[in-house]
Amino acid sequence: MTSRFGFVKNDTLLHRLNPALKLFALIFLMVGIIVYPSWRLSIVLLFIVFIGFRIAKVPIRLTKGRTKFIVIFSVLLLLVQVLVTRNGVLLGFIIPQIGGFGPLFPITDFGIVRGLAISSRFLLLVFSSMLFVSVTDPTLLAHSLTRLRIPYRYSFSLVIALRFLPLFDLENHTVRIAQKSRGITPEVTGLRKIIRTVQYTFFPLLVSALSRVDSLSMSMDGRGFGYSADRSYLRKSSWRRSDTIVTILTICFLAVCLLLSVGYLPEVAQFI
Repeated sequence: MTSRFGFVKNDTLLHRLNPALKLFALIFLMVGIIVYPSWRLSIVLLFIVFIGFRIAKVPIRLTKGRTKFIVIFSVLLLLVQVLVTRNGVLLGFIIPQIGGFGPLFPITDFGIVRGLAISSRFLLLVFSSMLFVSVTDPTLLAHSLTRLRIPYRYSFSLVIALRFLPLFDLENHTVRIAQKSRGITPEVTGLRKIIRTVQYTFFPLLVSALSRVDSLSMSMDGRGFGYSADRSYLRKSSWRRSDTIVTILTICFLAVCLLLSVGYLPEVAQFI
């Protein structure tokens, strides 16, 4: 059994990009859609991310339950903004005037736009992060960050997080199978049942995580981790011409978002 998360080894254009560049591109993407929260821009970028999955030959390995949760949560974000936002042009009411009852819950154009912006940004952040994890080798990421004069202790902490992500996913799947074999099914019909379900899942994962951390710390001590300020790498990252092109495009994207956020480029703002 393999995890649905983590690095997927392949030889594609996205896999060959410099790992540090992919990390900063993800950060610039998040900053750009935060400073300029346009739902049109977010949907276009989300479409580009899905194309990236196809280029990288990486399937979106989400279970049916997780996919359903992500979609439902994004729809809830949209509905909440529609319900709580009163600014803008009034389009109608969810509950119209019926006799002496209503109208209730006004719907405005600004509420719909704001809801679309938040829900599309949520989907974009989720799937872009999944794409980054799927096409980034943690070992090469550590080397590329070290070349940027970042102490390898800090880069190693990021590598551990990327390495442990698929392991915890497998542990969670194992716990769920063990619960089913003992006749325990997740229940979300009440607060007490939800808390009990979380306890049945959280505590085994916590014990497993602590045991893995203990084993990892002993292994690091045994190998003299942190003894020297420098370290050697078996596999090293490189910088190609394609990395330079992607860097220029990423910087231009962030610059355009910043200019749009302060009111410049009104001709571009009409479309995105």
